[in-house]
Amino acid sequence: MKLSGQKWNTALTLAFLAVSLLLYYFILTAGGALLLATSYAAIVLCFLFALSGWQNFWIIGGLACTVGADFFLVVLSPIQQFWGMVFFLGAQSLYAAMLHRSRPGKVFLWLRITLTVVAEIVTVAILKDATDPLAVISICYYVNLIFNIVMAFLQFKQYKLLAIGLVFFLLCDTVIGLQVMSGSYLPIPAGSLLDKILSVPFNLAWLFYLPSQVLISLSSSQRLPCVKRADKNL
Repeated sequence: MKLSGQKWNTALTLAFLAVSLLLYYFILTAGGALLLATSYAAIVLCFLFALSGWQNFWIIGGLACTVGADFFLVVLSPIQQFWGMVFFLGAQSLYAAMLHRSRPGKVFLWLRITLTVVAEIVTVAILKDATDPLAVISICYYVNLIFNIVMAFLQFKQYKLLAIGLVFFLLCDTVIGLQVMSGSYLPIPAGSLLDKILSVPFNLAWLFYLPSQVLISLSSSQRLPCVKRADKNL
Protein backbone atom coordinates (compact mmCIF):
# COMPACT_ATOMS: atom_id res chain seq x y z
CA MET A 1 0.00 0.00 0.00
CA LYS A 2 1.40 3.34 -1.02
CA LEU A 3 1.65 5.89 1.78
CA SER A 4 0.23 9.37 1.32
CA GLY A 5 2.54 12.35 1.66
CA GLN A 6 1.42 13.12 5.20
CA LYS A 7 1.68 9.50 6.35
CA TRP A 8 5.11 9.20 4.76
CA ASN A 9 6.32 12.32 6.59
CA THR A 10 4.94 10.97 9.87
CA ALA A 11 6.64 7.61 9.35
CA LEU A 12 9.92 9.29 8.43
CA THR A 13 9.76 11.53 11.49
CA LEU A 14 9.04 8.61 13.82
CA ALA A 15 11.92 6.63 12.31
CA PHE A 16 14.21 9.64 12.72
CA LEU A 17 13.24 10.01 16.37
CA ALA A 18 13.66 6.29 17.04
CA VAL A 19 17.16 6.14 15.53
CA SER A 20 18.13 9.40 17.27
CA LEU A 21 16.99 7.95 20.60
CA LEU A 22 19.04 4.81 20.03
CA LEU A 23 22.13 6.85 19.16
CA TYR A 24 21.45 9.06 22.19
CA TYR A 25 21.58 5.99 24.42
CA PHE A 26 24.99 4.97 23.06
CA ILE A 27 26.31 8.54 23.30
CA LEU A 28 25.45 8.68 27.00
CA THR A 29 26.65 5.17 27.85
CA ALA A 30 29.41 4.18 25.42
CA GLY A 31 33.02 5.25 25.15
CA GLY A 32 35.95 5.18 22.77
CA ALA A 33 35.38 4.60 19.06
CA LEU A 34 31.69 3.74 19.54
CA LEU A 35 31.06 7.07 21.26
CA LEU A 36 32.83 8.95 18.48
CA ALA A 37 30.96 7.09 15.73
CA THR A 38 27.51 7.41 17.28
CA SER A 39 28.03 11.08 18.17
CA TYR A 40 28.93 12.12 14.65
CA ALA A 41 26.35 9.81 13.08
CA ALA A 42 23.62 11.46 15.17
CA ILE A 43 24.57 14.93 13.91
CA VAL A 44 24.75 13.75 10.30
CA LEU A 45 21.34 12.11 10.74
CA CYS A 46 19.82 15.42 11.89
CA PHE A 47 21.15 17.11 8.77
CA LEU A 48 19.88 14.33 6.47
CA PHE A 49 16.42 14.44 8.05
CA ALA A 50 16.16 18.18 7.46
CA LEU A 51 17.50 17.74 3.94
CA SER A 52 14.89 15.10 3.15
CA GLY A 53 12.08 17.63 3.51
CA TRP A 54 13.87 20.55 1.82
CA GLN A 55 11.41 23.07 3.26
CA ASN A 56 13.79 25.44 5.04
CA PHE A 57 17.20 25.98 3.50
CA TRP A 58 18.28 28.23 6.40
CA ILE A 59 17.93 25.34 8.84
CA ILE A 60 19.45 22.89 6.36
CA GLY A 61 22.43 25.21 5.89
CA GLY A 62 22.82 25.65 9.64
CA LEU A 63 22.79 21.90 10.21
CA ALA A 64 25.31 21.44 7.37
CA CYS A 65 27.60 23.91 9.18
CA THR A 66 27.08 21.93 12.39
CA VAL A 67 28.16 18.74 10.61
CA GLY A 68 31.28 20.62 9.51
CA ALA A 69 31.92 21.94 13.02
CA ASP A 70 31.69 18.49 14.57
CA PHE A 71 34.06 17.10 11.97
CA PHE A 72 36.73 19.41 13.42
CA LEU A 73 35.64 18.98 17.06
CA VAL A 74 34.63 15.31 17.19
CA VAL A 75 36.15 13.38 14.29
CA LEU A 76 39.59 14.95 13.92
CA SER A 77 42.34 14.14 16.38
CA PRO A 78 43.68 16.44 17.63
CA ILE A 79 40.57 18.59 17.42
CA GLN A 80 40.73 21.97 15.69
CA GLN A 81 38.71 24.31 17.88
CA PHE A 82 39.11 27.41 15.74
CA TRP A 83 37.64 25.86 12.58
CA GLY A 84 34.96 24.16 14.63
CA MET A 85 33.88 27.55 15.97
CA VAL A 86 34.02 29.05 12.47
CA PHE A 87 31.42 26.52 11.33
CA PHE A 88 29.32 26.95 14.47
CA LEU A 89 29.29 30.71 13.87
CA GLY A 90 28.21 29.99 10.30
CA ALA A 91 25.26 27.99 11.66
CA GLN A 92 24.17 30.78 13.99
CA SER A 93 24.58 33.33 11.19
CA LEU A 94 22.17 31.37 8.98
CA TYR A 95 19.64 31.06 11.81
CA ALA A 96 20.04 34.80 12.42
CA ALA A 97 19.37 35.58 8.76
CA MET A 98 16.17 33.53 8.88
CA LEU A 99 14.99 35.14 12.10
CA HIS A 100 15.65 38.65 10.81
CA ARG A 101 13.87 37.96 7.51
CA SER A 102 10.72 36.91 9.34
CA ARG A 103 10.89 39.93 11.65
CA PRO A 104 11.81 42.81 9.32
CA GLY A 105 13.24 46.03 10.68
CA LYS A 106 16.72 47.34 11.36
CA VAL A 107 16.45 47.79 15.15
CA PHE A 108 17.17 44.17 16.04
CA LEU A 109 19.92 43.92 13.42
CA TRP A 110 21.73 46.99 14.75
CA LEU A 111 21.26 45.78 18.32
CA ARG A 112 22.84 42.45 17.39
CA ILE A 113 25.80 44.18 15.75
CA THR A 114 26.25 46.57 18.68
CA LEU A 115 26.17 43.83 21.31
CA THR A 116 28.64 41.75 19.31
CA VAL A 117 31.08 44.65 19.00
CA VAL A 118 30.76 45.55 22.70
CA ALA A 119 31.33 41.91 23.72
CA GLU A 120 34.45 41.75 21.55
CA ILE A 121 35.82 44.98 23.03
CA VAL A 122 35.23 43.72 26.58
CA THR A 123 36.90 40.40 25.72
CA VAL A 124 40.00 42.11 24.31
CA ALA A 125 40.12 44.44 27.34
CA ILE A 126 40.02 41.48 29.74
CA LEU A 127 42.33 39.09 27.91
CA LYS A 128 44.71 41.76 26.58
CA ASP A 129 47.80 40.02 25.15
CA ALA A 130 46.15 36.63 25.63
CA THR A 131 43.51 37.50 23.04
CA ASP A 132 43.59 35.06 20.14
CA PRO A 133 41.40 34.29 17.09
CA LEU A 134 39.63 31.46 18.94
CA ALA A 135 38.55 33.80 21.77
CA VAL A 136 37.33 36.43 19.31
CA ILE A 137 35.25 34.05 17.21
CA SER A 138 33.94 32.19 20.28
CA ILE A 139 32.57 35.40 21.82
CA CYS A 140 31.00 36.39 18.49
CA TYR A 141 29.35 32.97 18.29
CA TYR A 142 28.10 33.02 21.88
CA VAL A 143 26.57 36.50 21.60
CA ASN A 144 24.79 35.59 18.38
CA LEU A 145 23.50 32.33 19.85
CA ILE A 146 21.96 34.23 22.77
CA PHE A 147 20.49 36.85 20.44
CA ASN A 148 19.02 34.10 18.24
CA ILE A 149 17.35 32.62 21.32
CA VAL A 150 15.80 35.99 22.16
CA MET A 151 14.55 36.51 18.61
CA ALA A 152 13.20 32.96 18.36
CA PHE A 153 11.21 33.39 21.58
CA LEU A 154 9.91 36.76 20.36
CA GLN A 155 8.49 34.78 17.42
CA PHE A 156 7.72 31.69 19.47
CA LYS A 157 4.48 30.85 17.67
CA GLN A 158 6.46 30.40 14.48
CA TYR A 159 9.73 29.07 15.90
CA LYS A 160 8.76 26.91 18.89
CA LEU A 161 11.09 24.00 18.16
CA LEU A 162 13.97 26.24 17.08
CA ALA A 163 13.66 28.38 20.23
CA ILE A 164 13.76 25.36 22.55
CA GLY A 165 16.51 23.74 20.48
CA LEU A 166 18.69 26.84 20.78
CA VAL A 167 18.21 26.87 24.55
CA PHE A 168 19.52 23.29 24.69
CA PHE A 169 22.38 24.43 22.45
CA LEU A 170 23.20 27.17 24.97
CA LEU A 171 23.07 24.69 27.87
CA CYS A 172 25.53 22.45 26.02
CA ASP A 173 27.93 25.34 25.44
CA THR A 174 27.58 26.46 29.06
CA VAL A 175 28.56 22.99 30.29
CA ILE A 176 31.60 22.95 27.99
CA GLY A 177 32.56 26.45 29.13
CA LEU A 178 32.33 25.48 32.80
CA GLN A 179 34.37 22.33 32.19
CA VAL A 180 37.11 24.34 30.47
CA MET A 181 37.12 27.05 33.13
CA SER A 182 37.10 24.54 35.98
CA GLY A 183 40.38 23.17 34.73
CA SER A 184 42.12 26.48 34.18
CA TYR A 185 40.35 29.64 35.31
CA LEU A 186 37.61 28.80 37.82
CA PRO A 187 38.62 26.53 40.71
CA ILE A 188 35.58 24.51 41.77
CA PRO A 189 35.66 23.10 45.32
CA ALA A 190 35.62 19.31 45.41
CA GLY A 191 32.28 17.98 46.54
CA SER A 192 30.39 21.16 45.68
CA LEU A 193 27.11 20.97 43.78
CA LEU A 194 28.73 22.31 40.62
CA ASP A 195 31.57 19.80 40.95
CA LYS A 196 29.08 16.96 41.28
CA ILE A 197 27.13 18.16 38.25
CA LEU A 198 30.24 18.40 36.09
CA SER A 199 31.47 15.00 37.30
CA VAL A 200 28.43 12.95 36.28
CA PRO A 201 29.42 9.58 34.74
CA PHE A 202 28.24 10.46 31.22
CA ASN A 203 28.84 13.15 28.64
CA LEU A 204 26.85 16.03 30.14
CA ALA A 205 27.37 18.32 27.14
CA TRP A 206 25.84 15.77 24.77
CA LEU A 207 22.89 15.35 27.13
CA PHE A 208 21.84 18.79 25.83
CA TYR A 209 23.58 18.87 22.45
CA LEU A 210 21.82 16.06 20.62
CA PRO A 211 18.31 17.16 21.73
CA SER A 212 19.17 20.64 20.48
CA GLN A 213 20.04 19.36 17.01
CA VAL A 214 17.03 17.04 16.86
CA LEU A 215 14.69 19.93 17.72
CA ILE A 216 16.37 22.26 15.23
CA SER A 217 16.10 19.56 12.57
CA LEU A 218 12.40 19.03 13.33
CA SER A 219 11.87 22.79 13.04
CA SER A 220 12.90 22.58 9.39
CA SER A 221 9.50 21.08 8.58
CA GLN A 222 7.71 24.15 9.92
CA ARG A 223 6.51 26.50 7.20
CA LEU A 224 7.65 30.11 7.25
CA PRO A 225 4.48 32.16 6.67
CA CYS A 226 6.18 35.42 7.55
CA VAL A 227 9.03 35.19 5.05
CA LYS A 228 6.98 36.30 2.06
CA ARG A 229 5.64 39.28 3.96
CA ALA A 230 9.16 40.11 5.05
CA ASP A 231 10.47 39.89 1.50
CA LYS A 232 8.18 42.72 0.45
CA ASN A 233 9.96 45.01 2.88
CA LEU A 234 13.50 44.16 1.76
